Amino acid sequence: MPCAAVLAAAAGLAAFAARRDARSPAGAPGPPRLVSLHDVPTEILVALGAADRLVGVAEPVDLPEDVTRVLACIPCVAGAEATLARRPDVVLGMGVVAEQDPDFVAALRREGVEVFLPDPATVEDLLGLVREVAARAAVPGHGEALVAQVRAEVGPEGAPPPDPLRIFVYDCGDPPFTAGGRTVLTDLIRRAGGRNVFEDLATDWSHVSWEAAIARAPELVVIHSYAYKGQGDAGDKRRTLSRFPSLGRLPVLVMPLRLSLGGIGSLEGLRRLRAAIKEHAR
Repeated sequence: MPCAAVLAAAAGLAAFAARRDARSPAGAPGPPRLVSLHDVPTEILVALGAADRLVGVAEPVDLPEDVTRVLACIPCVAGAEATLARRPDVVLGMGVVAEQDPDFVAALRREGVEVFLPDPATVEDLLGLVREVAARAAVPGHGEALVAQVRAEVGPEGAPPPDPLRIFVYDCGDPPFTAGGRTVLTDLIRRAGGRNVFEDLATDWSHVSWEAAIARAPELVVIHSYAYKGQGDAGDKRRTLSRFPSLGRLPVLVMPLRLSLGGIGSLEGLRRLRAAIKEHAR
């Protein structure tokens, strides 16, 4: 199928070939030109039916196949020069982009490009992120519809159980890299009826010691399924856990990384957490 047809069919918008540049020939504003530097806003844009606004995208890390098919015809960008060459009105990403390369972000802003790099920490923050991305894509009505869908699937927040299941998130590394209190994943765990054993850490993601993880007596381990820079995938992480009998004998929930990062994949993450906590409840 031609690239334009893939995008139009998947995004549900007007034909990709009819997309205007920053200004139409008559001088009327055209649709915004967006570059996405992170999987989270990229997936949201596809869910909004606004993929035709994308003129550049960072190489996907962990996106589902239906989303990557939509992105097949969109140029990949890396670095300020390639990003600016796409003449974006707005560059979308996550806070980690600025943490990893503040000079890159500063270069974009010097050129007058709006850079939006949120750092969601709760499900409510995720809903706000959807609205902000929808506004920048000029599809606010689609944003409200997606917010309503997410809110309906998350459901009302019930009272926490008196003794929630204790959960240790093992993202990667040795010593382990885990989720702190300022992550959507910690909120998902709480809404699912559990408690992140490192929820007291006033940060998002952080290295901790194996001794600290053991001392907090988790009852379930969440392992992220992805391989990055030699860290190893879920099997390697299980083998690392097995070095510590009190952790290696625990039940494990393996989740794709995208389900934990604060995007709309969080809905599937919540479903999996609820099922695992129900299965292993005391």
